[in-house]
Amino acid sequence: MPSALEIIVFGTAMGGIFALLASGFSLIFGVSRILNFAHGACFAISAYLAILLVNEFSFNVYFATLFGVIASILLGFMVYCLTRPIRSNIVMVIIVTLAFALLVEQILLLNFGDRGLTLKPFVEGIQVIHEDLRIAKIRILAIFIAIGLILLLEIFVNGTILGKRINAVSQDSESAMLLGINVEWIYLATMTISSALAGFSGILYAQIFNIYPELVLRVLIYAFAVVILGGLGSLRGSILASFIIGYLFVITTMLLGAQWSEFVMLLAIVSILILRPTGLFGVKE
Repeated sequence: MPSALEIIVFGTAMGGIFALLASGFSLIFGVSRILNFAHGACFAISAYLAILLVNEFSFNVYFATLFGVIASILLGFMVYCLTRPIRSNIVMVIIVTLAFALLVEQILLLNFGDRGLTLKPFVEGIQVIHEDLRIAKIRILAIFIAIGLILLLEIFVNGTILGKRINAVSQDSESAMLLGINVEWIYLATMTISSALAGFSGILYAQIFNIYPELVLRVLIYAFAVVILGGLGSLRGSILASFIIGYLFVITTMLLGAQWSEFVMLLAIVSILILRPTGLFGVKE
């Protein structure tokens, strides 16, 4: 049986990674009302590029991370360009972003194969908590990095001019336009932030777990579970829900095995939709 401390540490690390992934997914939906099925592509591309730069070109892991996140932002820009003409058609947006995600998955599969790869961690070694509990230092660091980035995102959204404009557009884009806010530029800025968050979450994930091309779509299961529990478009709700899902993921993996984690996530999504369709902090539109 896993100890409570193991569940807390592992679950918090996993929840932090989910929070970075899902807050970007929720942010772009809250502002532009599009479901970006290519969000997982940003998650994966940053990790794979960083792995390539470290393993094949002997890059420092920090510089490789920087280039990986930049790649995820460029990928997000491509998604923005693809979806801009069809943004009002929800079904077309889903089809286009899903097709784009599948294309990225196939490119990764052809170039890297289907074997799991890991990225050299920011810090190596094991931290001994007590004689029965040893935790990789990168898991502990991931908690602090994820929480730090989440706090910075919260400060940015609520304490900067751009963040307040993003809030205004998310509440009423037409009124924001009448007030002189360049709504299209806000959409682009939001996509950039969203993609960067997904990219960095992919970097952290690849330092703890194996990453493989199928994650382009599979991580969307976790992102959906988080945003549905937190409430679509609710950034704070997504952050809180990320840690709930993180603990659920760790408990399921430790007790039943990793193969059950996705089943439990899907079950959670269906249960939440039945019991509380708006999530913890979502509102009816």
